[in-house]
Amino acid sequence: MSANAWDIVEASFEAGAQGADHLPPDTIPEVAFAGRSNVGKSSLMNALMGRRNLVRTSGTPGCTRQISFFGTRARDGAELRMIDLPGYGYAKRSKGERDAWAELIEHYLLRRESLRAVVVLVDVRRGVEAEEQQLLDFLGTRNEPRPATIIVATKVDKIPKSRRRAAIDTISRGTRIIGVSAVDFEGIPEVWAAIRRVSAPAGEQPLRPA
Repeated sequence: MSANAWDIVEASFEAGAQGADHLPPDTIPEVAFAGRSNVGKSSLMNALMGRRNLVRTSGTPGCTRQISFFGTRARDGAELRMIDLPGYGYAKRSKGERDAWAELIEHYLLRRESLRAVVVLVDVRRGVEAEEQQLLDFLGTRNEPRPATIIVATKVDKIPKSRRRAAIDTISRGTRIIGVSAVDFEGIPEVWAAIRRVSAPAGEQPLRPA
């Protein structure tokens, strides 16, 4: 892949929050990633950051018990935090754990002032289902500043190239969806362009240089 201004030159794990009082200071723009367990969230985040295993993947759905914060610096000096939200798939957890996670995630999504966008991941073979729609509707209830939503269809490499566009059009229902593959990096530049576009809303300064 050719060098771009948004290429990440530094990336590291910064913090893990299991409660609202553990959230790090919201000093730089943040983009959160949300999706079902096994939708490919960790793989997408690693691909965007140009790392192999910085964001850990688990074979147990719903095992992540915290919100994870990753600090990044792009080639042009812009800083951005990528936020890994716990995946859906909490069936094997107690109701108390599920309620605690929901409270933490809702607190973060509704009150985090530095949150610029939420990347909602869907499997290209499934599209936007009830849980994803509930998340999108929930984000719509937030007062200003309201984060942008970027819908990404993962695992397009599971579909022949000649059918990918049609598959994405089928699930889009008039909403822009970016098809991506963490295997062959299809769509990664488009996701980055969308993230960078919404990370510095009109009237604000671009992402803070290092």
